[in-house]
Amino acid sequence: MKLEDFATEMAAENRFVKAAFAGFAGGGKSRTASEFAIGVYHDLGYTRPALVVDNEEGSRFLIPQFARAKIDTKLKKTTSLADVLTAIDLLNDKQIDLLFIDSMTKVWYRYIREYLGANRKTFMQLDDWGKVLPKWQETFSDVFVAAQGSIIFTGRGGFKYEKEEDAKDDNGRIVKKGSYVQSGVKMKMSGETPFEPDLNVWMEQEQDITADGTLKVWRDAQIMKDRSGIIDGKVFRNPTYEDFRPFVRYLLDVPTGAVAGETSGRSLAPTENYEGYDRRKKAEVALDEIKEEIVKHHGHGMDASTKGAKAETLERITKPVFSGGTRSWARVESFKPEDVFTVRNELWKLTRGHAYGQAPAPETPANDPLVPVPADQKDAAA
Repeated sequence: MKLEDFATEMAAENRFVKAAFAGFAGGGKSRTASEFAIGVYHDLGYTRPALVVDNEEGSRFLIPQFARAKIDTKLKKTTSLADVLTAIDLLNDKQIDLLFIDSMTKVWYRYIREYLGANRKTFMQLDDWGKVLPKWQETFSDVFVAAQGSIIFTGRGGFKYEKEEDAKDDNGRIVKKGSYVQSGVKMKMSGETPFEPDLNVWMEQEQDITADGTLKVWRDAQIMKDRSGIIDGKVFRNPTYEDFRPFVRYLLDVPTGAVAGETSGRSLAPTENYEGYDRRKKAEVALDEIKEEIVKHHGHGMDASTKGAKAETLERITKPVFSGGTRSWARVESFKPEDVFTVRNELWKLTRGHAYGQAPAPETPANDPLVPVPADQKDAAA
């Protein structure tokens, strides 16, 4: 493999904007995110409609903003994840240029409710999260990242909690368990979803009472993540699009071009040999069938005659896979699965006149070949 065949020059495939705005009620996330969406629409030179997915009943207050910006804006009121994925499909199909979702938290809440309802549960347990989170990642997060267009969404805020260390005595015994304390803020969403975007903004309402008793209220925008690094970590008071614009300008200045994708889809992850496991389980069943078939014809007796008859039958049916056959059941249990299947077939042919799993031959012997035929009956038959 040559380098020029494997990789390309460093470039960006596109200039799409993926951004998330989170915060508690009244933090200004919807208005700030919508102003950001309008600025992105104009700076990236979009001309197709923008689509607003609303479930916070806030879209009616955004009508003047989009109207003044002269953007053809469509509206969809829904909390359905399926509808959100359809909206992303419209973006990929180039029917719209920008998607604004306010908010994704309600979509996430409904997703969890539907899981609980479908599985007849009332609350989530640890194993439930092990199922839900990977599926959400595959169904929404991966689709969001791969979307061929700009997406901005909002989400409701919540607190992060961490457990304090337990207090222990000199012998290492716990004398006081640590409490859970607030350690930060986050968007109420699945796992890492809020940090899938390139820009992550935390909105919060701030208040102060001046010396004369006047209440002052404003909104702060804390940049939690900025992949360009230009405004990362900054705090903007009563933010406008101009505060975020350096991030968008960075994308406009980045050179674009074709980027080499995946070369090999070969999986190198370790896996269990389920095929071999399945064959071993089938061999165990075959061994049990052999044992039961022999008992069926010779009985459960432990006298020398019965034991001898069983050993002779075993010796007879194992000859195809073991030189001279064997009278040892322990040795039969050590056979490879394929050999066990062969022995079972030999037994069925002997006792039933046909191979295992096949229909009986047209003329099945009337006498059981494993049971000796009395001499007088042989003479009568002759």
